[in-house]
Amino acid sequence: MKDSFLSSEGRIGRFVFIVRIVLLALLVVTVFESATRFFHHWHHGTFGTLAIFVTIVAAIICSMMGLMQLLKRLRDMGKGAYLSLLLLVPGVNVLLLLYAAVAPSK
Repeated sequence: MKDSFLSSEGRIGRFVFIVRIVLLALLVVTVFESATRFFHHWHHGTFGTLAIFVTIVAAIICSMMGLMQLLKRLRDMGKGAYLSLLLLVPGVNVLLLLYAAVAPSK
């Protein structure tokens, strides 16, 4: 079975988790840079807010894909999926991602 970014089924290890989260973050940064450059040239920059909108849409999509990766990683660590709710708590979400990146598999 092929492993997909859009599926929460299966398990992934620490290295794959870190690589995928970094790739998703880089994708959002790339979309922001590209959209800013693209919309800056329309009507002398008056459509710059569209770049922010496109970036927010890309960030939401990448966040959902990141959540799927976290669910796979939690399953690999032997933890429950309910821990993913900690992503909603500011500050704790960063700690959860760091924990998922360093905790050993079961």
